[in-house]
Amino acid sequence: MPRPIESTLRPHRNVTGQFRTNSPSLKATHLVKGKFMQRKTLLQQAREFVRAQEGVIAPLSLSEEEIDPQTQHDLSVRAYPLEPTNECHPIEYDPKSDSMCSAFRYFEDGRQKTLLLGYIPISIGRRSLVIPVHYCVVSAVILQRIDRKLRLWREAIVVEGICVERSLLANQRIADDFERAGLRIIDTKAVGGDYHYLRSRALHMAKVLRLHTEDALIESWRTSPEASDAYLVVDGTLMNFRSADNVERCVAVSKSSTSRYFDLSTHTRIMQMEQYQRSGAFRFKSPQDDASMGGKDRLSWYLRLRTHPGCDVEFGLIRVEISTRHSGKISELANEISRYLLSESLPTSYPYPRWDRHLFPIRACETYLESIVPTNDTIRAAMQGSSKGLTYDAHEY
Repeated sequence: MPRPIESTLRPHRNVTGQFRTNSPSLKATHLVKGKFMQRKTLLQQAREFVRAQEGVIAPLSLSEEEIDPQTQHDLSVRAYPLEPTNECHPIEYDPKSDSMCSAFRYFEDGRQKTLLLGYIPISIGRRSLVIPVHYCVVSAVILQRIDRKLRLWREAIVVEGICVERSLLANQRIADDFERAGLRIIDTKAVGGDYHYLRSRALHMAKVLRLHTEDALIESWRTSPEASDAYLVVDGTLMNFRSADNVERCVAVSKSSTSRYFDLSTHTRIMQMEQYQRSGAFRFKSPQDDASMGGKDRLSWYLRLRTHPGCDVEFGLIRVEISTRHSGKISELANEISRYLLSESLPTSYPYPRWDRHLFPIRACETYLESIVPTNDTIRAAMQGSSKGLTYDAHEY
């Protein structure tokens, strides 16, 4: 029988409070109980900012992440095998007797949303440009299992603001006034004024902000007394996280299989693995070290969570990542961690998209984060609403 696990989380409608972090570029916020007012005010501020800059309110119905999901996929790197690649390794797992064997207690996920709000027409000499303005919100949460129930570990973090190329704004005084009034302006730091490139830069800055937010939350967890002997299961890849100490305590689960790290024959063998099998472990070898996004070397292997007749070869296939600091006992850890992850895949997250590759606690993290950030429709409605009821002070323009 699947583990009788229960999530006790409930959606919150909260206001933000201050969160301290060592990163000078990150001013994050914790969610605390209260009225759901500050986000409404921020969206109103964003709307008035575009209008004050003589811009056009034209919010899209889809976020940049939904329009261009490829930017969220794994990095393209090579692999160096640590175990033979000509065979797959069966995991000793019985769903009836081992469904509660996992020793994992903590689970983390982070999300981002970057939605185009409108644009600001400007003139530089004889040149005419349009500058996109995005609403950006990133969030991160850690859930803790206590007595088979998932609960919040402390509070989730939410960071939000607008993304715009600050240097191209015609009226810098207006931007300064809105920042003093509490609007976070995230500079996309692009050059040239190309509209489509500025949109891609907004998406990139949202990703950087999300990684900083997740790093801050993970560091807070890692240095806490209750986490001294525990590991954190993280959704996605560890490749972009900066802190080696954080990564050492994490087990990452990637649901994406779009990157190929081996020759076609080896990759095909991986794609044809049976349920409860894992590939040989490997480590990443990057052609160059991207210092701006941290190291790109991790230990990794593929694992088949489940199979089903008539499904494609990626059904139930995940890729696991851990720190290279564990390379001395990689085979033992790969078997143990794989067994735990098989346990965490029950109960299933059906009918959620990609349910076949989901771990139930990670899906619970996603559900919670979805409940505390505005939907696309909410953002669009706020952008198209009236300007009455603003609670910040700004100069008359």
